[in-house]
Amino acid sequence: MLAGVRVLELGQFIAAPLLTRMMADAGADVIKLEMAPGGDTMRGFPPFFNGQAAGFIQQNRGKRSVCIDLGRPEGIEAAYAMVRHCDVVVENFSPGVMDRRGLGYAKLCEVNPRIIMCSISGYGQTGPYANWPGTDPIAQAMSGLMYITGNEGGAPVYIGTAITDENASVHGLAAIAMGLFHRERSGRGQYIDLSLIECMFHLQDIIGHYVFSKGAIVPGRFGQHHSGLAPCGVFQARGRYVVIAVQPRQWDRFVEATGIAELSADPRFQTAAARVENRFALAAIIERWLQTFADDEAPLAVLRARAIMCAPVMDIGEAMRDPHMQARGAMREIVQPGFGPVSLPITPFHFSQAIMEIPRPSPGLGEHNAEVLQQIAGYSPAQVEALTRAGVLVEG
Repeated sequence: MLAGVRVLELGQFIAAPLLTRMMADAGADVIKLEMAPGGDTMRGFPPFFNGQAAGFIQQNRGKRSVCIDLGRPEGIEAAYAMVRHCDVVVENFSPGVMDRRGLGYAKLCEVNPRIIMCSISGYGQTGPYANWPGTDPIAQAMSGLMYITGNEGGAPVYIGTAITDENASVHGLAAIAMGLFHRERSGRGQYIDLSLIECMFHLQDIIGHYVFSKGAIVPGRFGQHHSGLAPCGVFQARGRYVVIAVQPRQWDRFVEATGIAELSADPRFQTAAARVENRFALAAIIERWLQTFADDEAPLAVLRARAIMCAPVMDIGEAMRDPHMQARGAMREIVQPGFGPVSLPITPFHFSQAIMEIPRPSPGLGEHNAEVLQQIAGYSPAQVEALTRAGVLVEG
């Protein structure tokens, strides 16, 4: 889908690297421009396997790496030489960093008027907080997401993945696709300013509750069991936790499926509102029913047979090995140098006329210095060798 599109990524950690690895899966030529001497900070984050950072490999497979000292004029010139032949630039440094390096949008637009540049930061490029440092936990807190996560009456809880970084990556992919489409019609490039906070904030479906109640409803934490629908939540089965969600129109079907006699007669459960009010008592009854089975799959099979939504709570390994995920091709195998065959997640887009594939393993630092500068920027082998001897190009 993106064959012929060339992307220059100046990214670190997750937000920009995840965005561009999705573009690489779609066929874009992604060049990761890493700042000398160490490159992407994620290279130094544990856990390490065979000396390689697992997180870096996951987010950067499919790319080529060029490592340049951008504090040197020759390094900046090399970056400009690549930008002239790129369609997209993606970065997620703090606001002002790119401008100070001479790599802000105004300058890159002079170098290549058709360039589309996407900047991802904690608070965005404007506003009173723009220069504050902002990372995933900060964005979870400031977007309102953390406030609604956790048990009722307990402390707010951090979600167990860098969800605001990852969410901004997907928003960035959509915005860049719009920018490329607009450029096809207008011939003009585009600057895209995304903040982790806004990308997370606007997704929350509960905002309307607050707005239309004029602030009377402030959504809060409700923990294992939904505060507006019952039964809907996380239940303890015989050996593991499971999720069950029953729509009001499915209640009679649920009662029939479970065969729990008291559910059909108890006045606490005869209306949707009453079930919500008494959701914890209802949950206790359902958990007793779940634990009458010899294994955890049996009650789920009973519910699925009646089209009641339910699922086991899986860990990452279980999700990865699940036959449905395997049938969908959620993981693809690559051969990572120094590690061997390894399966990693693929971008989950299923097109009728195109495929997603991982084009290459994760690169070593500066592995493609000569290849990229000679093929794309027009440097001669002698120029590349001279820049390497001078320390402008780094490989490690």
